[in-house]
Amino acid sequence: MFVVRVNDADGNLAHLPEGMDLAAAAMLADMVPTGFHGVELADVQFGDNVAVIGIGPVGLMSVAAAAIRGAANIYAVGSRKNCADLAREFGATDIINYREGDIVEQILEKTHGKGVDKIVVAGGDNATFDQAIRMLKPGGIIGNVNYLGE
Repeated sequence: MFVVRVNDADGNLAHLPEGMDLAAAAMLADMVPTGFHGVELADVQFGDNVAVIGIGPVGLMSVAAAAIRGAANIYAVGSRKNCADLAREFGATDIINYREGDIVEQILEKTHGKGVDKIVVAGGDNATFDQAIRMLKPGGIIGNVNYLGE
């Protein structure tokens, strides 16, 4: 037996359901809260048009969270087929593949030049963040949960 000290355990620990796979539980501790936090940072509301840039594990959870909060259209930006398939399963209405052209142009085309209300940045680099700014409606909000360092 070993002992582990967890700071603020009441807020940082939860009982696992009986029989839950421990590997799945370990992944849950990062992907779900980070993805959901991105949606909270972007203040996604019912009826919003939302872009989620990067549909790895965290981005996929952002897609799910945006759907739960009632987003009207969810544009999931990514290129891997398996991730795109999961994004659709989790609520994405459209897949924007950056290998098929500039994501800003694709988003503006889908939104008839208006842009999106909210964006969650869950992947990419500094150039991606610039793209996010250019596809956002005036007054829109970006929730960034991606590392943008060098």
